[in-house]
Amino acid sequence: METGRPAVMEPDPVPAELVLPRVVAAGIRAAPSSGWTPRSDGSPFELRLSPAG
Repeated sequence: METGRPAVMEPDPVPAELVLPRVVAAGIRAAPSSGWTPRSDGSPFELRLSPAG
């Protein structure tokens, strides 16, 4: 239904932890040493980050 008034919506929750592009880049660079090969058949690349600490 369109009322012409702005919608009142709850704000999205803020993520507890942000993943910075440099962390993603480091994970991608480390993937080959974990056995991932970009041009081979198989499962897609999955980025799994360890909790900071």
